Amino acid sequence: MAEVLDHSTGSGGVIIARGSRDYRWRRYALVIFIFGWGIWSIHDGFYRYPQENQAFHDKYPFDVKIPHPGLDVQFNQWFGRILPPLSIVFLGWVLYNSRSSYQFDGQTLSVPGHPSVPVQSIVKIDRSRWDRKGIAYLHYQVAGTSKLGAIRLDDFIYDRVPTDEIFKHIEAILEPGGTAEPDNPAVQ
Repeated sequence: MAEVLDHSTGSGGVIIARGSRDYRWRRYALVIFIFGWGIWSIHDGFYRYPQENQAFHDKYPFDVKIPHPGLDVQFNQWFGRILPPLSIVFLGWVLYNSRSSYQFDGQTLSVPGHPSVPVQSIVKIDRSRWDRKGIAYLHYQVAGTSKLGAIRLDDFIYDRVPTDEIFKHIEAILEPGGTAEPDNPAVQ
């Protein structure tokens, strides 16, 4: 859950938003479903359907419609080859996408995959998807360089309440328009 200390003064408090359990468990269920469908397709495509077709053909050697005609066998074989590895790749993506946590101490934002970003380094806030989707992009400039980056805050992938608190505090620190002056004016 959220670990929220006193952040009313902007000092001494740390807000931590961990990966959402709801997000992960729903994705885990989807991974299990896709993997299970792949295993079931292996069973049907490589064993059951061919055996049933052969048993039917042995019993009725004439041109009679077999129980699994057309592409039934081939589709199941294809799904059996593709879905289990695809489910493992999807699981890796889910774990990577919701790794670690967002941390905000009142002055610095730490997000997985990005350096720690002081609030003063944020040059633009894109909140066009915030009200509807809970996704905001914080564009920042690394101090001392012209390198720009963008942090994605997503209150669906990470715990909603602390993520919303982090975003609210960052917006309150920056000017009302949601932007701060960049360290390098030529970057705009």
